[in-house]
Amino acid sequence: MKTYVFDTHTFVWYVQGRHLAKAAARVLRDIDAGRSHAWIPAIVPIELSLLRECARCTIGVPELEATMARNPEIQLLPLDLAQAREFALLAGVRDPFDRLVIAAARAVRSPLLTADDAIAATGLVPVIWD
Repeated sequence: MKTYVFDTHTFVWYVQGRHLAKAAARVLRDIDAGRSHAWIPAIVPIELSLLRECARCTIGVPELEATMARNPEIQLLPLDLAQAREFALLAGVRDPFDRLVIAAARAVRSPLLTADDAIAATGLVPVIWD
């Protein structure tokens, strides 16, 4: 089964039901249909909490938990040594949240679902969006 990794904003937009780019929307339909699997990096609920605290996002940990309960193909990826090893190799990525999300995708060898052009431009991880 094909696996993917969510970045924080893609997860938020997915939960909100926002219109996503064609390739990302196709992958999310496959995940919803049980044909693909998605990981939520451990940093995502932390970032959601911080965004919610500063009123930049209404999606938080409760919505993440509800989404995972609704769809068993979406699971939390706990932070582990493989991700820490990848993180150490990504010193050029200045944003620590982006760095952890990229490290997660690299550790599980899966494309990252992201609209973040800065991440895509690094070439450090395959990106699915357009």
